[in-house]
Amino acid sequence: MKKLFYTLFIFLTGQAAAQNPNWAEDIAPILFNHCTPCHHTGGLAPFPLITFGDAAAVQLGMQDAVTNRRMPPWPPDPAYVPLAHERLLSAAEITAIDDWVNNGAPSGNLSLAPPPPVYNNGSLLGVADLSLTIPTYTITSPTDIYRCFPMASNLAAQQFITAMEVIPGNPAIVHHVLVYADVGNNTILLDSADPGPGYTNFGGSGSGTAKLIGAWVPGAMPYSLPVNMGISLQANTNIIVQIHYPAGSLGMTDTTKVNFKLSPGPLRDVTIFPVLNHAFTMTNGPLYIPADSIRTFHEQYLVAASSTISVLSVAPHMHLIGKNIISYGVTPVNDTIPFIKIDNWDFKWQGNYSFRKVLKVPGGTTLHAYALYDNTSNNLLNPNIPPQDVWDGESTTDEMMLIYFFFLAYQPGDENIIIDSTVVAGITGPDFGSVIVTPQLYDVYPNPSAESINISFFLPAEEKVSILLTDISGKISGEITDDLYRQGIHELTYDISRLPAGSYQLTLRSGSTMRSKTFVKN
Repeated sequence: MKKLFYTLFIFLTGQAAAQNPNWAEDIAPILFNHCTPCHHTGGLAPFPLITFGDAAAVQLGMQDAVTNRRMPPWPPDPAYVPLAHERLLSAAEITAIDDWVNNGAPSGNLSLAPPPPVYNNGSLLGVADLSLTIPTYTITSPTDIYRCFPMASNLAAQQFITAMEVIPGNPAIVHHVLVYADVGNNTILLDSADPGPGYTNFGGSGSGTAKLIGAWVPGAMPYSLPVNMGISLQANTNIIVQIHYPAGSLGMTDTTKVNFKLSPGPLRDVTIFPVLNHAFTMTNGPLYIPADSIRTFHEQYLVAASSTISVLSVAPHMHLIGKNIISYGVTPVNDTIPFIKIDNWDFKWQGNYSFRKVLKVPGGTTLHAYALYDNTSNNLLNPNIPPQDVWDGESTTDEMMLIYFFFLAYQPGDENIIIDSTVVAGITGPDFGSVIVTPQLYDVYPNPSAESINISFFLPAEEKVSILLTDISGKISGEITDDLYRQGIHELTYDISRLPAGSYQLTLRSGSTMRSKTFVKN
């Protein structure tokens, strides 16, 4: 009985400790890992969270923001498709912050806190191979302005960008940045003809020979490409940095910098392009939202049958009255490839979202995007009260509907390239709506494999799923699962080390749907 009492005492003591977290041992590690990259002195956030005093002063706001999943900012729906480098708290981390505040936000023994991270608000990329800073520019317009700054790269030979970062000189007024490479000199002439540094141009760089090579929005981290991939820069190319300064920036100055990591290559060339856009691929345009109306638009593009591609990331773009957006592909065999889904569009937090592994998009796939716009007074972000008619355009008060794709020509094995292997536990999301209505089974990876395979599948609703493994003759080699799964995407790992070498097939059955994928055991 004494032993039982002692065991129960230890268990209850542990439970009490778990429900009474303190800042030093429980909360500081969460904040340092997830929050302080923005919440530090000179960072993008309006207040720091480095010390116990910092966190205690805003504890109620922090509790509300994390329990309602507004912070850390991560607009994509994590249940629709897992993305790389997700800024998400696990259920356990959210509970710890909630319990900490509810129990009086104790400090704990501050000597036990981990060392606070140090930020210098400089480069996160390290030593750059090419670093370009725009001339000091003072904004002269009371309204939105898109200012382009062409700068010579002085590259003696072709190089490939393997990583890039933008460091805004004045984060308070730099709304977003687009970076172009241009082999022509037209932009130099435009700069010479415009008083002051750079020149003003709405809608791109103003050069027909320029190509987009990168972008920055608030919260964006340095962008790195997978091994053996890069964005080509020709010798003596000009780099054009286009910066959007919003209304209210008049009289303020900026010195934004762009840093590059380069390789002489040869590397596989990555293209960045808004394949889905309101100008050419919208099926029910034009992009016009009358005052006091809510409208949904659809964009569609057919990938050439001979052009299987590998997609690294996607970047949706809308303005203030955009409310939600979803993009996916439908293959020739009617499989659905989910790209991204954002249920609560936030103009302040846009980004380029990489996939956990490279996505193979077969030739003949149809790309889709749907977006909803709310031009009523119920939309608290509507820039016009009372609402005014809104058309497509570059100004913040206009609208856009773009899905940028970062892609390159497919090579066998691309789908095995892992961009981010981390997993955030305990993440659930809202309903998916009715766009993707059938279960999906995605390509097995790695393929071929000798030890284990990763299996991903998507369910539009909670269903029982059976996945069988059969050899080339149809003989059952194993039952991987036969269970009930919630709505969303799921990933399983299966040991194949004991299977004989050869070709195998996975077959997923869910309700009346059956999907199959093949792989090779070597």
